[in-house]
Amino acid sequence: MVPDDVAQDLLARSAGWVWLRLFDRSAGLETFDAVAEAAGLRRLGAGWHEIDRRTATRVLHDLLHRDLAYSAELIPSRDAARLATRFVSAVADDSSRFATNSSDRLDATSYSWHPATTHTFDGGVVVTGTHGSAVYWVADED
Repeated sequence: MVPDDVAQDLLARSAGWVWLRLFDRSAGLETFDAVAEAAGLRRLGAGWHEIDRRTATRVLHDLLHRDLAYSAELIPSRDAARLATRFVSAVADDSSRFATNSSDRLDATSYSWHPATTHTFDGGVVVTGTHGSAVYWVADED
């Protein structure tokens, strides 16, 4: 599903905590809440914000590029864009749906979210589709 080099780079995020979970179709995870719970995250119910593929890729880029607490650069933007694109391409198909925990951009001056962890800051993308589901989530502390 996700190439080993991509998974290793996603897990190597140098700040905070990382959740990378991949589920095949047999897991029967069809909702964002079901995928989140299976990955060890909180169910968000109405707190999910459904997004399109392009926005999911941008959210992943932003989470890989900078930390959530201080906006410190973690990896160059170019590398973050490559990883985000490769992850989405590996886990999504035409039927896939994407969600995150905020309707705000991560680089906005004001940012609000629905926490899926007990950490100070968290965010990520949940993917559901006919071929399976995936989640990439990160959390940071200040």
